[in-house]
Amino acid sequence: MVQFTMGILFYHEGAGQGEVSDIVGAVTKNLITICQELTIYKSREKGDIIKYCHKIKEEQLPYEVIYLLGGDGTVHELINGVMQADLNLPIGILPGGTFNDFTKTLNLPPNPADASEALTTSSVKHIDVMKVNDRYVLNFAGLGLIVENSEGVADDAKSRIGKFSYLMSTLRSVTDPTFFNYRVTIDNQVHTGSSSMIITANGQFVGGNRIPLTELSPDDGILDVFIFKESGIKLFTELLSEKSAATWNDISNNIEHYSGAHIMIETENKMAVDIDGEIDIETPLRIDILTKRLRMFTGQDIV
Repeated sequence: MVQFTMGILFYHEGAGQGEVSDIVGAVTKNLITICQELTIYKSREKGDIIKYCHKIKEEQLPYEVIYLLGGDGTVHELINGVMQADLNLPIGILPGGTFNDFTKTLNLPPNPADASEALTTSSVKHIDVMKVNDRYVLNFAGLGLIVENSEGVADDAKSRIGKFSYLMSTLRSVTDPTFFNYRVTIDNQVHTGSSSMIITANGQFVGGNRIPLTELSPDDGILDVFIFKESGIKLFTELLSEKSAATWNDISNNIEHYSGAHIMIETENKMAVDIDGEIDIETPLRIDILTKRLRMFTGQDIV
C-alpha cells in the first residue's frame, strides 16, 4: 500500500449518491489508512477548487496526494486547477455524480465508499489530457446532439432520476436532430460534411455508456473523433457492437471514426460545446493531446 504524509480531499456540497456527510465519512475512513494527515475541503461555488489548487502551488502547501469526491463537472474543475497550477501530484477520483464517466475509464467501483477502498491498493498510471482551446479536458468534447440532450435535462431531474431521464431525452431528440455543416482537420487531413453530432474522446465512456472502440485508451497519445452521419435507431444499433479502429469505417455506415493528436473543428455557425459535462465554450475548437500529463489512481485492470 502506498503511504502519504499529507493529502487533501476536495468535495462539492452537492456531491454523492445520498447524504454527502455520510459519504464523506465513509470515504475518509479508507483514505486515512493511506494518509497520515488528511485535509477535507468543501467547495461551495464553482471555481473554489481551482483557486485552492493555485493556493497549493503559491504557498507550497505540503500535500503529496489529491482526492476528489464529485461528478464529471467537479472532476473537470479539479483537472483545470491542477493543470493551471502545474501540480505534479497523484490524483484519486471518487464517483459522486450521475454518470461518473472517467471513474469507469479508470476501472474504479461506481460506489464512492467502494472506490475509496479500491484506492488503498490501486496503482498510479500516467493519463493523457485534452487541451480544448484554453481549457483542459479529461474525457470528451462534443457538439450537436449531445449538447441538445444535456440542455434538455434539468440538473435537478438528472439528480433525481439520473440515467433514465437522460436516456429518455436522447430518445426524443434523435427522432429529429439538427444537422450542421462541419470542417474537421485531423493532423492536417481535412474532412467536411453534415453531421448530427461530433465527439472527440480521450475516455472510454460518455453519458454513462461505453464507446464501442476496442483500442480506445486514455494513455495512448491519440484522440478519437466520431462523426455521426445519421439519427434514430441506426445510431443505437451502431453503438451496440464493438469495433476496432482498423475496421470501423468499413463496417459502420452511420458513424465515421478518425484518430490523431491535433484537431480543428469548425462549423458554419457558432455552436455550443460540451466538455466533460460543462457547456460553456463554442466552436471553433482547437484540440491537442497532452501525453501522459496527469498521474491518476486506477483499478487493477485498466486497458
